Amino acid sequence: MHTGFALQQESENTNSQQSEEEDVSTIFNSVFNVQLATSKEAINEVFEVRYQVYCIDRPFEDPDCFVDKREHDAYDPRSAHALIRHRITGDSVAAVRLVMSGNEAGQADFPMEAHCVHQMSRDAKSAIAGTPRNKIAEISRMAVSREFRRRLNEDETPSGISDFVSYSDSENGKRAMPYISLGLFAAILQMSVKHGITHWMAVMEPALLRRLKQFGVEFDHVGPVVEYHGRRRPAFTEAASLLEGIRKRRPDVWSLITDAGRYLPAQPDTDFIAKRKEVA
Repeated sequence: MHTGFALQQESENTNSQQSEEEDVSTIFNSVFNVQLATSKEAINEVFEVRYQVYCIDRPFEDPDCFVDKREHDAYDPRSAHALIRHRITGDSVAAVRLVMSGNEAGQADFPMEAHCVHQMSRDAKSAIAGTPRNKIAEISRMAVSREFRRRLNEDETPSGISDFVSYSDSENGKRAMPYISLGLFAAILQMSVKHGITHWMAVMEPALLRRLKQFGVEFDHVGPVVEYHGRRRPAFTEAASLLEGIRKRRPDVWSLITDAGRYLPAQPDTDFIAKRKEVA
């Protein structure tokens, strides 16, 4: 079962210097919007995006296991889900989930724990152990549709009749595509605020970590490269400190992720941390 990130190559020709100068919040929000998937219909859209990415585009999962063409697993019932939509068409172009600790016995684990956490540093393991389980969530199933990228590059069908007239903003869409991972972080933050999450764990491709760092997104603890459905690096961070770092380094990215300060993560429970230190 694959539970890490499956982001497509977001932009092969993106000029890093240009991204430093552009207001990513304005560009992203002119093309896409973030939607929390709270209805059955929206959650099914999430599963459909995941099926396309995880079973077709990058087949980590067997498509024959999902006859309804919706990829899902045992962690979904205790997860929050979100979509990125194309504003003009309403199409779902990306999805992400936030796996939370369950309320029942045997539901306290996170997908990456058994495979990755034990290989992280002592400080990272202490940070995880020192955080209340119900305040941690794993960022998981972060997926961007390759089909949407194809549509942005296509104006007409072979018959000459346009099926994609509504993609007339394709040039602006291409400019916004490199920022979809940041839009997904905006969704992650909104879900975290809603559910009282203060800490995030994730397992990511090294290239994605480097890309996020260019945008000022730096996790507190990043583990060594491990073999986990490909080369991945486990990471753990306190959401508030990560967002504060982004605010200092890239105010425009901070504006996108927090919706201009509308969504801010809760501070960690310092009393819990102090008590854990006393016990230790």
